[in-house]
Amino acid sequence: MAHPPVTIYRTQTCPYCSMAARLFERRGVVFSEIYLDGKTEERAALQERTQFRTVPQIFIGERFVGGYSDVAALEANGELDQLLAG
Repeated sequence: MAHPPVTIYRTQTCPYCSMAARLFERRGVVFSEIYLDGKTEERAALQERTQFRTVPQIFIGERFVGGYSDVAALEANGELDQLLAG
């Protein structure tokens, strides 16, 4: 069954971004990565949308679910499966 699109906004050197990507890879979840390195305007627009300054910023469908620690917590309590189920 297909899941809602997962998008990770990240930078090249962010270890938490890499950890988020690995979490989804382990689960077999297909995701898109949008690199924000050198994209000042795009990063500012994302910050305006989410009110978060740090990366990664992770979306499941249109829902902003937070960063790596937020997704890891969702996985730990079983909520990530529900979000991926749509």
